[in-house]
Amino acid sequence: MNNTTKRRKSRIISELLNEITPVEKMQASTKMTLAARIDDLLLKRGYGKSEFAEKMNKNPSEITKWLSGTQNFTIDTLSEIAVALEISITELFIPKQIQVLNEVHFVLSLQNAQPAVQYFTPFNQSSFGRFNTNAKSNRNFWPASASKIPA
Repeated sequence: MNNTTKRRKSRIISELLNEITPVEKMQASTKMTLAARIDDLLLKRGYGKSEFAEKMNKNPSEITKWLSGTQNFTIDTLSEIAVALEISITELFIPKQIQVLNEVHFVLSLQNAQPAVQYFTPFNQSSFGRFNTNAKSNRNFWPASASKIPA
């Protein structure tokens, strides 16, 4: 897949970003990261917004506000969220870890495997009874690769 997205620099956006202090940038980033982490934990536990709101005794609109990334959480609110998710507060700030697999091993059991297409070879002893001894009449039943089987 070829990514052809072009990055454009907007004068207005550049001016706005230059007006934001490093503290404000960090605050916005932290709020967004925290909201994304809470959303990941809700998905992991199988909670919808309504279900989680009910568990926390809150309105679903408040949960939506939390997940928007603009909520300035208090320690009390973070404590309530952590208790409802059965985690420590510090786990809310731990980024989601990505697992990378370097190796994959497959074990296949062919004891009960059935071929998708039934075929007959000269080495398949149980199939001989199905055929004529006349080789010309059996030609349509033999796979193309059967003639290439070494003796």
